[in-house]
Amino acid sequence: MHGYGHGFNKHARSGMRVRFIGPFLLLALYKEPSYGYELMDKLKEFGFESYLPDQTAIYKMLKNMEEKGYISSRWDTQGSGPARHVYEITSDGIELLNSLSMEIKDNIHIYEKFISAFEQLKQADEKNN
Repeated sequence: MHGYGHGFNKHARSGMRVRFIGPFLLLALYKEPSYGYELMDKLKEFGFESYLPDQTAIYKMLKNMEEKGYISSRWDTQGSGPARHVYEITSDGIELLNSLSMEIKDNIHIYEKFISAFEQLKQADEKNN
């Protein structure tokens, strides 16, 4: 039963979570502007510790979101040490978060139905074996 279609394989669980990293980056930035390294920590707080891509991938996501106008960045030269990028969400990013939130709410019902149907089938299968 291999070849489930696009995006489905035995590692589907981690793939699904990785796809949510971008929205969670936006959510973290909606709360407050942050440095890239701080965003990595915030993703861990959201439960992504086992699914985090490397820093390079996170920075590529941030660059992509900035190119699309969802976030902006500026150099912070305050304090000691090298200058760092500070990222913050834009009004377009907030609009996207609102849309994503509505989509997730709509999908929760579908996911609940999937889980219920799967658990019923699994339980029936276990009784028959």
